[in-house]
Amino acid sequence: MAQERTYTADEIATAARELREAAGAGEEEFSKEQVISMLGDEINMLRERGFTYDQIAELCSGFDIDLTAAELALHSPKAPLIS
Repeated sequence: MAQERTYTADEIATAARELREAAGAGEEEFSKEQVISMLGDEINMLRERGFTYDQIAELCSGFDIDLTAAELALHSPKAPLIS
Protein backbone atom coordinates (compact mmCIF):
# COMPACT_ATOMS: atom_id res chain seq x y z
CA MET A 1 0.00 0.00 0.00
CA ALA A 2 1.44 3.36 -1.03
CA GLN A 3 2.02 5.96 1.65
CA GLU A 4 -0.07 9.09 1.25
CA ARG A 5 1.97 12.17 0.28
CA THR A 6 2.40 14.81 2.93
CA TYR A 7 3.24 18.49 2.53
CA THR A 8 5.44 20.88 4.48
CA ALA A 9 4.26 24.19 5.88
CA ASP A 10 6.60 25.93 3.41
CA GLU A 11 5.00 24.15 0.45
CA ILE A 12 1.52 25.15 1.62
CA ALA A 13 2.60 28.76 2.24
CA THR A 14 4.16 28.96 -1.23
CA ALA A 15 1.04 27.53 -2.86
CA ALA A 16 -1.22 29.94 -0.94
CA ARG A 17 0.91 32.93 -1.94
CA GLU A 18 1.02 31.93 -5.60
CA LEU A 19 -2.71 31.16 -5.74
CA ARG A 20 -3.46 34.60 -4.27
CA GLU A 21 -1.19 36.20 -6.88
CA ALA A 22 -2.88 34.22 -9.68
CA ALA A 23 -6.25 35.50 -8.43
CA GLY A 24 -4.94 39.07 -8.43
CA ALA A 25 -5.53 39.39 -4.68
CA GLY A 26 -3.43 41.63 -2.49
CA GLU A 27 -1.09 40.36 0.15
CA GLU A 28 -2.77 39.36 3.41
CA GLU A 29 -1.89 41.23 6.59
CA PHE A 30 -2.30 40.02 10.15
CA SER A 31 -2.48 41.66 13.57
CA LYS A 32 0.02 40.77 16.28
CA GLU A 33 -2.61 38.63 18.01
CA GLN A 34 -3.25 36.72 14.77
CA VAL A 35 0.49 36.23 14.19
CA ILE A 36 0.92 34.83 17.69
CA SER A 37 -2.03 32.50 17.16
CA MET A 38 -0.65 31.33 13.81
CA LEU A 39 2.76 30.68 15.39
CA GLY A 40 1.23 29.09 18.49
CA ASP A 41 2.57 25.58 17.91
CA GLU A 42 6.08 26.87 17.30
CA ILE A 43 5.93 29.19 20.33
CA ASN A 44 4.77 26.32 22.55
CA MET A 45 7.51 24.07 21.17
CA LEU A 46 10.14 26.67 22.06
CA ARG A 47 8.62 27.16 25.53
CA GLU A 48 8.71 23.39 26.12
CA ARG A 49 12.41 23.49 25.24
CA GLY A 50 13.07 26.17 27.84
CA PHE A 51 12.94 29.37 25.79
CA THR A 52 11.61 32.45 27.55
CA TYR A 53 9.12 34.82 25.96
CA ASP A 54 11.94 37.38 25.76
CA GLN A 55 14.07 34.94 23.76
CA ILE A 56 11.15 34.09 21.45
CA ALA A 57 10.41 37.80 20.90
CA GLU A 58 14.08 38.29 19.97
CA LEU A 59 13.93 35.40 17.48
CA CYS A 60 10.80 36.91 15.91
CA SER A 61 12.51 40.28 15.57
CA GLY A 62 15.01 38.55 13.27
CA PHE A 63 12.07 37.97 10.90
CA ASP A 64 10.91 41.61 11.20
CA ILE A 65 8.00 40.53 13.41
CA ASP A 66 7.82 43.01 16.28
CA LEU A 67 6.41 41.18 19.30
CA THR A 68 7.08 41.73 22.98
CA ALA A 69 7.41 39.08 25.65
CA ALA A 70 4.25 40.46 27.29
CA GLU A 71 2.28 40.13 24.04
CA LEU A 72 3.50 36.56 23.60
CA ALA A 73 2.57 35.66 27.17
CA LEU A 74 -0.88 37.23 26.80
CA HIS A 75 -1.87 35.79 23.42
CA SER A 76 -0.02 32.47 23.10
CA PRO A 77 -2.38 29.49 23.01
CA LYS A 78 -1.87 27.03 25.87
CA ALA A 79 0.94 29.22 27.20
CA PRO A 80 2.71 27.60 30.16
CA LEU A 81 2.45 29.53 33.42
CA ILE A 82 6.25 29.90 33.76
CA SER A 83 7.92 33.09 32.56
